[in-house]
Amino acid sequence: MRTIILLLILTLSRFGYSQVSKIINVETAGSLSTILTEDEKSTITDLTVSGTIDARDIKCIRDQIAHITNVDLTNANIAAYEGTATSTSTTSFPANEMPISSFYRSGSSTSTTPLASIILPNSLTSIGDRAFYLCTYLKSIYIGNSITNIGNEAFLGCFGLTTVTMGNSVTTIQKNAFHYCYALSNLTLSESITFLGEDAFSSCKIEKLTFPQSLTAISNAFRGNDFLIEVTLPASITYISDCAFCRCNALKTINCLNPTPPICETYSFNSLPNVTTVYVPASSVSAYKNAPIWGDYFYSQIKAIPTTEISELKIDGEKIYSLNSSIVIEKTHKGEVIRIFTVTGQLFKIVESSGDKIIIPALKDNIYILKTATKTIKIFIQE
Repeated sequence: MRTIILLLILTLSRFGYSQVSKIINVETAGSLSTILTEDEKSTITDLTVSGTIDARDIKCIRDQIAHITNVDLTNANIAAYEGTATSTSTTSFPANEMPISSFYRSGSSTSTTPLASIILPNSLTSIGDRAFYLCTYLKSIYIGNSITNIGNEAFLGCFGLTTVTMGNSVTTIQKNAFHYCYALSNLTLSESITFLGEDAFSSCKIEKLTFPQSLTAISNAFRGNDFLIEVTLPASITYISDCAFCRCNALKTINCLNPTPPICETYSFNSLPNVTTVYVPASSVSAYKNAPIWGDYFYSQIKAIPTTEISELKIDGEKIYSLNSSIVIEKTHKGEVIRIFTVTGQLFKIVESSGDKIIIPALKDNIYILKTATKTIKIFIQE
């Protein structure tokens, strides 16, 4: 922990050097070190690599290009490699995986790199363990649509990381993947997530988070998070592990969309002093109050999810509500564009008003955000 705190302090300073770009195609995996001149290795800041590379080339970028700041691997393919490469005892590196400890200099006196941005290969399917461990200058990362797995401690200690956006192919986020990412406040989860590892997002700055329908169980991925204010659990959630949200001191609102109370372990919600409201489907209020753990911790806080939650209302007359698993829109102005988003922020539908009633089928037990010219509405769809 002391080492991590010292490294956080060090990130307040930056290197001072001019920007030098290089575009290179690697025809033979493992040859990047021989292709670059010593002068290039000492001056390049921005590197674009295409062709076929492996763990040895990633090690070259990390250890030999002293001032590397921006890396673009969009059109590079990572080949399998057997042998010593990155700073790990591992000697087997799979194809299409960001190698284990890619940019982590284990055991080095200068364990961090100046890497501020990286574009991952289009063909990548996995991010290996500790791939970006202690990349303290990394600010944002897009995890593309081909990636299914984010490894253990993959981004642990990336103190400067503020934004993580992932495509919908990611299914697993392993233990400590984003632990100690103190600045991480913008997170878009994959709609295919099925597993979140222990402490995956502990100590992050995420204030509001909605889990996708693909998730059926939650581990203690958020324990000790001091920033999380509101969390929305999908109708698919059936199990919440011990300490999943324990010691989330800022948590005030829990939305649980499952009509059947998910099974909770004894300490799933331990030490949550500031929770004021637990919203559940109207037909399930009694069930939640009588359910183990839910009723024990939140009996007086359990309430029915409001049908609509309206803000920024400027003009009277417009009417938007849910009915028979549909969104109903009335009395909007002809030609007005209405955008409907899922609660995770993904665009669901765009409609142009004809001035007449609009009925849009939607998924039961889901929350949607509607934006018209005059208002923003959060609406819960139920029968």
